[in-house]
Amino acid sequence: MVKGNTDKAEPDAAAADALRHIGPDPQNWVAERSGVDHNVVLVGGGQTGSALAFALRRAGIGKVSVIDAAEDEVRAGVWLTAARMNLLRTPKSLAEPELGSPALSFKAW
Repeated sequence: MVKGNTDKAEPDAAAADALRHIGPDPQNWVAERSGVDHNVVLVGGGQTGSALAFALRRAGIGKVSVIDAAEDEVRAGVWLTAARMNLLRTPKSLAEPELGSPALSFKAW
């Protein structure tokens, strides 16, 4: 059983610890090409965009960028700003790119 983080000052501590155990991102297997800034650009920095960016990097695809319509990084993502729905409706049993780590699952968040 994985204990949830109860430290209000550091709510992402369990996720950071899980990422430390997973290890660094794998080496980029996409061939470098001159003039190419991004191999993948994801539009939208919410739950899905962030999960996809994570999964792509863990799959060895480098130069993954996430862009968001927010004015700056402080207002980006639904976790720091008002979402358009009252409740997060993601099923807690949904499989996500958490690499088998319970601390990175939807249920943990």
